[in-house]
Amino acid sequence: MARGDNSVKPTEAAGFGDSEKCLLDLLKVHFRSYCEKSTIHCVRYLYDSHLHNLERIIWSVLLIISIGLSFFFYLLLSERFVSQKLQTVVHDPQYPVFLVQFPAVGICTDNRINWNKLEAAKELFLPTNASVELVESFTVLVTRMETLRFGSYLSSLAQLEDDNLEAVGFVNLTELAMFMTLQCEDIMVPKSCLWRSSSFNCCEYFVLEKTEFGFCLVFNSEVSPRSKAIKQKEGHNFYPKHNAKAGQSSGLNFDLILNESFRRPDSQANNNVYVMIKKPNQLNNVVYSMTQDTETYVTIRPDLTWTDNTTRSIPPERRNCLFADEQGELDSNDSAKKYGKHFQLSNCLNRCHESYLIQLCNCSLPIFFLYNHRVPDCNAVSLRCLARHNDIFSYDKRRDEDALFSATKLGMTCSCLVDCYLLDYYTATTTLPLSAHKLPKDPQQKLFRVDVHYQVETTPLYRTSLEFTIIDLIANLGGIFGLCLGASMVSAFELIYYLTVGLAMHLYDHQYYGVLFKHLKVKWANFKGYLRNEVSHLAENPAAHKDTNERKLRHPFNYRKNVW
Repeated sequence: MARGDNSVKPTEAAGFGDSEKCLLDLLKVHFRSYCEKSTIHCVRYLYDSHLHNLERIIWSVLLIISIGLSFFFYLLLSERFVSQKLQTVVHDPQYPVFLVQFPAVGICTDNRINWNKLEAAKELFLPTNASVELVESFTVLVTRMETLRFGSYLSSLAQLEDDNLEAVGFVNLTELAMFMTLQCEDIMVPKSCLWRSSSFNCCEYFVLEKTEFGFCLVFNSEVSPRSKAIKQKEGHNFYPKHNAKAGQSSGLNFDLILNESFRRPDSQANNNVYVMIKKPNQLNNVVYSMTQDTETYVTIRPDLTWTDNTTRSIPPERRNCLFADEQGELDSNDSAKKYGKHFQLSNCLNRCHESYLIQLCNCSLPIFFLYNHRVPDCNAVSLRCLARHNDIFSYDKRRDEDALFSATKLGMTCSCLVDCYLLDYYTATTTLPLSAHKLPKDPQQKLFRVDVHYQVETTPLYRTSLEFTIIDLIANLGGIFGLCLGASMVSAFELIYYLTVGLAMHLYDHQYYGVLFKHLKVKWANFKGYLRNEVSHLAENPAAHKDTNERKLRHPFNYRKNVW
C-alpha cells in the first residue's frame, strides 16, 4: 500500500533535492494516498482534487459529527457494560421434573419423647440406687425435653429456674433425646408406604436424622451415615430418588399412627405431626402442620435457576449466589468439612444458627447441628440459656430490615448466599378429614395419611446471566461504527497499517531515513562541540576541527573559561 504513490517523485514531493527531504511534505503525500484508498466514509473527499474547498469543508464537518456521535454512543454502551446488570430469563419452559431430585420428606412429631420409655431411661442414664431427688430431677429434665426444638422452645425461663437441673448436668442430652424420641416402628403404619405406587419397607428408607426441630424421620435424604449407606446400595444415579409423574398417588404415600400413651399426662405438646420438605443434602427447612385423623396432600413444584459463567466477573454479593469453586475452604476442625462445599452452602443458615448458640451459651447441641468438636455439648443447665435467648433463636433477621420497622426485633443475622445452581421446592398443603370408616377403632390412636407428589410433570428452567456481555459490547460497537462511519474491523486495521508499517515504508521509499541520519549526525556533532566548549560556527564544520573531535569530553565543571 505504501508503494502505491511511486508516481510522485521524491523531488516533486519535497520540493527540493534528494539531499533535503521535508517530512511535512512526505506526510502530506502519504495522507493523500490514505484518503484515496480508505474504506471509511467521507475520508476520500478530504483530498479529492475534483472537489471545491467548500465541499471539502462540508465533508470534513460531516466526518467530525459522525466521529462525535460514535464516541457518544460508545460512552453509553460503556456505561451499560460497566454497570453489569443481571437478567433472568426462561431457559427451558418445559424442563422435565424427573431430571430434578425428588425432595427429602421429613416427619416430625410435636411431642419429642416417648413417655413409655421413661423407666428404661432411668435405668440407662442414672446410677444404680439413685436418690429420690435425682430421679425426680431426671424426670423433670425429660419433661422439659418433650418440646425441645431450636428457636421454638415452649418451656419458659421461669419454669426452668425452679428446676434442679444442676443435679442432672452429667446426662448427655443428645443420647437422651435419641433414646426417648419416637422411632419409625412407633409411628409408621407397616405396609402403608408407597413410592410411585410400589410398596416398600417404611423403616428401611425413613431414617432418623437431626434437624432444628429435633430428631425426625426423613425419606430420600443423603445426610446421615445411614442415608449414605442407602445411597451406596442403591447407586448414585438412583438415590436420591427421582420421579417423572405428577398428581395424587404418583409420588410418596404413607400412614402414621400416634398413640396417646406416647404423651406425658398434662403434656404441653399436642398430637400434631409436621412435614418438612427440603433438599436431600439439607439439614433443615420449614415445617407444615398436619392435624390428627386427616388426609394431607403435599403438592410440590420444583423451581430451578442456574447462573451461567458470564456472571463470574460480578462480586458474589451482587449476583447473590456462589459457585461451587468459590466457596471458602472449611477449617480443619469444622464439623461440615467432611461433607464438602455443596453441603456447606446448602446448610449455611444451620451453621450460622449454631454460631449464635455458641456465642450466647458457649456450647452446641448435636440434636440440632452437626457434631462440633471445638465446643462442649450443652447440658441440662444450658436449657436455661436456650429459654433465655429463645426470642433471638426464633427469628432470622435481615441485615437492613431495622430501617423499615418502627420497633427493632432481636434475631440472628446470617449473611448466607445460595448456590448458583439453585433448587427450591414450592410447597402447598391440602388437608381433608378422614371418613369415619377409615379411622382407627382404638380411640387412643390418631391417624395421619400423607400424599407427597409433584404438581406438574414439567417446570420452567430459569437462567440468570449478564444483561450486556463483552460480545454484546463488541457487536453494538461494530453496528454503531458501521452506521456512523461505514467502518469495520478491516478499516481499523487499515488505519493502523497506514500509521505504522505503511508510513515507515513510504519514508523508506523516498529515502528520508538517509536525510534524517545526516541531520542527526550534525546534531550529535553540535552537541559534542557544546560539551567541549567550542565555538558554534566551528562545530558546524566537523572537518575544520577534526583534531578537536579526537579530544576527550571535558567534565562540565572543569576548565571553565569564556571562549567568547
